[in-house]
Amino acid sequence: MYDHPRYSIRNILIDNRNWEIYKFNHPELDKYIIKEIEKMLDCCNPAKGFFYGYCENCKKEIIMHIKCNGKVCTRCGRQYVNKWVEKAKKKIFKEAHKLVSLTIPADLRKIFIGRWDLLKILHDSAYEAIEVTACKTLRKKVKIGILVGLQTYGQDMKFHPHLHCAVLKKVKYNEKIIDFTFIPSEFLRITWRNILIKNICKADISYVEKELAYSMIEKYPNGFVTNVEDSRNQDAVIKYLARYMRHPAISNSRIESYDRKNITIKVDNKKWDKFHKSFTIDEFITSLIQHISPKNFKIVRWYGLYSRREVRLERKNSRERQETISLFLHGKRKIIKCPDCNNPLKNVEFFISKPPDNKKLIGNINYWIELTNRSYAQWALS
Repeated sequence: MYDHPRYSIRNILIDNRNWEIYKFNHPELDKYIIKEIEKMLDCCNPAKGFFYGYCENCKKEIIMHIKCNGKVCTRCGRQYVNKWVEKAKKKIFKEAHKLVSLTIPADLRKIFIGRWDLLKILHDSAYEAIEVTACKTLRKKVKIGILVGLQTYGQDMKFHPHLHCAVLKKVKYNEKIIDFTFIPSEFLRITWRNILIKNICKADISYVEKELAYSMIEKYPNGFVTNVEDSRNQDAVIKYLARYMRHPAISNSRIESYDRKNITIKVDNKKWDKFHKSFTIDEFITSLIQHISPKNFKIVRWYGLYSRREVRLERKNSRERQETISLFLHGKRKIIKCPDCNNPLKNVEFFISKPPDNKKLIGNINYWIELTNRSYAQWALS
């Protein structure tokens, strides 16, 4: 078997020119997919430049490469999620939440393949179904608070759209806050089925697809599968939803083997036995990129009491932006922090290609890319 140093999505796409070959064989690829993949492949490339500075707290020199902030990049995903978690802590109420999972049948999923506008309908239908359930349960016209997260993949990387919802156990009724502690599962299943089918049929789909959607009412008389879990606190809710914010369809740790022709992954689900699944290179890339959402598509949406109209929140950190070259050179905020201790770096400089020869640091680094047609540039903090 091919002796690969590390099984990762990035290495597999680079190795043997797998991505270039796939892109050539699939000219129908959307531009945003190509852009996201190539951003990930170029992440932390020294040729794009890097920041160099000294951390007085860690007592060492720090090099920070320019990251891609891509949707399928495992390097940048964690950083993006950490920022989202910090913002979510200021938005999510400290009261307990119910965790609700909503699914759709396998024979209905084909309507949603490649249709991200229809996947937005899943978000809206989930909010509507749970709010109708709350009104029927409490026998009052109430407004709920809910976060709805979309996950489009399963353990085996197939297209399996389903929703994870965090429902606040407090609702608003006539300017008063009352308890909402019980969600009837049987009523929710039927309500979720009816509202989803109603909203799908209002969308821009073919007559055949509408017939398929309406047939689900007779085929699933007890409604679609849902699951209501016990209450969770604020931290548990944030961790529950953060998993779906920025993550590729498979983590690097689940890639078992790669031999330049086939890729084997491990599948571990509580409902199934553990098993392995193999893909060809073409099948693996196809399964991976079908879950890349287009620009500005929101994976987690805020509804009801969490909507902007209902809650006016302090947004002191809402203008935080990723540190870029132009922001460093021309912006007013010329602060770059140490990735280890988060303290500001001293004597920060930006380099293209490689550091000057008089830097002792060059002796410890052996992967600088020589660029013959790009001149070296250096800007120091004034």
